[in-house]
Amino acid sequence: MKFRPTVLFTALALLTVAVSPIAAQDTTTCEAGFRLFEHEYLAGDPLCIPENPQRILALEMSALESVVLADKELVGTANWLHEEVPVLLPEIAPALEGIPDTGYPANLEVALAVSPDLILAVDGDIDLDSGNAIAPVVMPAPGIEHNWRQSMEFWSAVLGTEDVFAEMAANYDARIAEFKAALTGSPTVSIIGTSSYGTSMWLEDTAPGIVVADAGLTRPEAQAMTGEAAEERYGEQRWITISDESLDLADADAVFVFTYATTNPETLETENAAMEAFKANAVWNALTAVQEDHVYYVGPYWWRAQTYLLANKVLDDLFINLTATTATTPVLSFGLEAEATVTP
Repeated sequence: MKFRPTVLFTALALLTVAVSPIAAQDTTTCEAGFRLFEHEYLAGDPLCIPENPQRILALEMSALESVVLADKELVGTANWLHEEVPVLLPEIAPALEGIPDTGYPANLEVALAVSPDLILAVDGDIDLDSGNAIAPVVMPAPGIEHNWRQSMEFWSAVLGTEDVFAEMAANYDARIAEFKAALTGSPTVSIIGTSSYGTSMWLEDTAPGIVVADAGLTRPEAQAMTGEAAEERYGEQRWITISDESLDLADADAVFVFTYATTNPETLETENAAMEAFKANAVWNALTAVQEDHVYYVGPYWWRAQTYLLANKVLDDLFINLTATTATTPVLSFGLEAEATVTP
């Protein structure tokens, strides 16, 4: 569920550029300066990538954060990331200043103009064949982008920064352990995303669902499922659309509600109005959690919690609202200076 701005995409049939100096992908030998990249989360066959990439086009949220935290050179990113990052991650927003907007899917002319030596993407971000004519395109297997640990581990392997990921994982695990020690009882937690597009329950295999599971929290029966089980019951996976008539499925001991991030003034006005209408809904207000004031309206980072920093923002909300404490273990900054948060 991405709700990214749509850009009319026309393949550049006349794109005639020299292919990056990588060996044919049906061999296990790469040219000097390249290495054969294999990984359990890689989509497709092993491919040759730069041993030390210098100019990176990052078209996915966790890839972007990985590049910035590893202090690699970012040469371009998608328009929706330009729009959302100032709200979601103001601490890394300065890294996007002056960085070309490649649109979505990536405009191949812009991608070519920024001269990347490596392109990081998920399916749909860029035309794969044309992108590979510009620089090696690395994509993870579908689905792992919803799991911050898997996606950040994958991109660290691509960038050769496994030590950075190891620090992230250890820090997150320490904060999770601290949360579990602070929690009393075993509340059920409902995760609800709402916007002008509609309202949906976010199941266990969504990005915030994974953080909630890591924290040892249970979900209401209607949300405690993944994959085929969800498909069989609802005809959908991960994000289950609910109508006013089925809002009772959102009830739980604690309900976290959020929308997506935007810096577009017109979109922001529309989404703020949609949120106010949602809060005023009579069926919603009849839920036990609403009646008992156990509904928490949280930031849009819940929508995009597939990175180390964003997952920790979700965890901070769990601390504040479910334990009435804050974590004593700080999130690693990797040298970033936090900026004032933009109000969504």
